[in-house]
Amino acid sequence: MPRRKSRHSVEVRLPAAQTADFMKDLRTWVKEVSTQPGFANGYLAEEIFSKYLDPKLVPKSVRGDAAIQKWLTAESRNANTSRRLFTRITADGEGFGWVTVDRLINEIRRFIARILGPLDYPACLMHGTLTNGASTTVRRSPSAAVDKLTGRIVVSESAIKHWLAFASGSRLSKLDIAIDDSSTLFTVPKKSDIDRVACKEPSGNMLLQRSVGEVIRRRLRRYGIDLSDQTRNQTLARKALEDGLATIDLSSASDLISRGVVELLLPFDWWSLLDDLRVKFTRLKGKTHELEMFSSMGNGFTFELESLIFFAITKVVMKLSGCQGTVSVYGDDIICPSTIVPRLDRVLSWFGFVLNRKKTHYRGPFRESCGKHYHRGFDVTPFYVREAVRTLPQLINTLNHLLEWDGRGWGFFTTKEAYQLWDKWIRVVPKRIWGGIDPQDPTALVTGHAPRMRIVPITKPVECDEGARLLTWLLRSEHGERDDVLSIDPQQEVGYRLLPVVSRGELTSWSPGIAWR
Repeated sequence: MPRRKSRHSVEVRLPAAQTADFMKDLRTWVKEVSTQPGFANGYLAEEIFSKYLDPKLVPKSVRGDAAIQKWLTAESRNANTSRRLFTRITADGEGFGWVTVDRLINEIRRFIARILGPLDYPACLMHGTLTNGASTTVRRSPSAAVDKLTGRIVVSESAIKHWLAFASGSRLSKLDIAIDDSSTLFTVPKKSDIDRVACKEPSGNMLLQRSVGEVIRRRLRRYGIDLSDQTRNQTLARKALEDGLATIDLSSASDLISRGVVELLLPFDWWSLLDDLRVKFTRLKGKTHELEMFSSMGNGFTFELESLIFFAITKVVMKLSGCQGTVSVYGDDIICPSTIVPRLDRVLSWFGFVLNRKKTHYRGPFRESCGKHYHRGFDVTPFYVREAVRTLPQLINTLNHLLEWDGRGWGFFTTKEAYQLWDKWIRVVPKRIWGGIDPQDPTALVTGHAPRMRIVPITKPVECDEGARLLTWLLRSEHGERDDVLSIDPQQEVGYRLLPVVSRGELTSWSPGIAWR
């Protein structure tokens, strides 16, 4: 007898013909949207497929080569920037007209030193955690965080003394040490025509880098910069026109943090530590490349370091310009008074950075920051379709985003065309998964019904070797005084199932078809 399916099982993959039909319907709808009046319509039509990855249009190898060429161009710019900064030569030999170079640099140095404060060593090394991302010796996987500390630790020569200081008093000190002074360059999908470059770092360096990054993050929080929360930038972008603020984005920001910038602007003790923990070489197509950038995407403190530098530069330009106002930074997303943008642009350029002209807005009615987009203060944030919709979770996610975009601020579909597309394709989704509460949640389809069931991944524990199983206590000291930095339970996704929604009376505020039924 054939095996009966559980009532909690669900077929996840859509038939190929269904995928093709949905994508055709979606593109037809987008074409119709592009002809409708209103900024949001044209903006969505321009953006929705801008990150779509289709190997038939642009092969992966072409996207990867384009990313590497862009990265090498950034490296060339970094080399020029470092040489110029070390010799302190500006275009006019004096300064910027409104301030001398020496005063600008001294003010930025003082401000960064004030934020960072004294270097508390080795305590600054004790805050690191590992993730399931790849390292030079471990592939990205559900057990990667465990595997990185199994058997031996890989660390660069300049970071060995810091690893020993970190591991002292814990069982980590018993691990064998392997020296690797190079990261491994690779590319990851970004947009339809170009990938993004990142580097896999030695696992020991990554743990130490993440620890110091956490310390910088905590110091920035004292100055109102919370790198765990994007909502401040998003709120400021919405109010930007009213408050006279600009939203600034930089091109290849982390790749353009040159060695010269960090050495020039950071206190010596902090620079010395970061320089020891960074990896100074990377492997690129079988060759070893000496890095002109200070830290790559993949380094554990890059995000915090770039946030610190951009915050300090912006605040000092404001101060020296006699300007009052709000400054907020999240990585290379900068918000500041619009009046200082021309001066800030020139200063950032002098330090080797490049404004992303398409995403920098200080004139006109449009602003964007941290994934939120506003036109005259109204939310026009688009949604993105990054690949063909081949699975039920992808279909639910896309239909929910369609509802959220078209019904934003209303709670229901405001255009008949969007409703008709949604109404046609919700019939592919089993009714048991209808009744989602939040359009941002891809586990259930928002239909206006009471919650029923949701689709969730089925996971199972990852098999680890004997050494890995010891990691539940490996990072604790002999006396149990140190917390375990490994706070994950390695799991592998093996399928999907339906689970009842445990409802406490929650009901969605969305009524998708109320205007069209």
